[in-house]
Amino acid sequence: MARSLCLLPAILASFWIACSGPAPAPAPRAASRPPESPRITQYYATKSSVAPGETALVCYGVENTESVWLEPPRHELSAAQARCVEVSPEKDTTYVLTARSPSGQSVTKELKIAAGGPPAHITAVTVSAPEVKPGQLVAVCYTVEHARVVTIAPGGFRSSAPSACASHQPTKTTTYVVTATGAAGEKDEERVKVLVR
Repeated sequence: MARSLCLLPAILASFWIACSGPAPAPAPRAASRPPESPRITQYYATKSSVAPGETALVCYGVENTESVWLEPPRHELSAAQARCVEVSPEKDTTYVLTARSPSGQSVTKELKIAAGGPPAHITAVTVSAPEVKPGQLVAVCYTVEHARVVTIAPGGFRSSAPSACASHQPTKTTTYVVTATGAAGEKDEERVKVLVR
């Protein structure tokens, strides 16, 4: 009996080792996804140049973004997928759009808007006669302000003079288009019709 009691601790020890076995391996951790980078999906201006005092729209769209700003000067914007803001540059300006993600990553894009002189403006367009016979000579005259070039079509007339007249001999009823183009490429246009009977 004493012998059996002596063997009991050894039996219990081996039972414990057999039941417990090695420690289980830790469960694999879920792979953490890297934070998504901010994206500027669109960035453009409605005009490439403006006259002093005029405005243009700067439009943008962003994704994965917590904060957005435009400079100069720094102006906080909303993190929108499609939005436009007004700008009024007094000189040639490069606008920088910055988008920052919640993790602190940032991305930027630039666009330039030129500031030109006063816009071209047609102040008057006249014709020598509103109605003529086929082949009869017609004079189309204009007066403009701040125009780099003036064209009259049809007829192929082109001039940089602030006022002038172009002659044409229409054979059918004709609409003459007077176009004044300014230094920044902006255009002003007037039309006048001459009936041919």
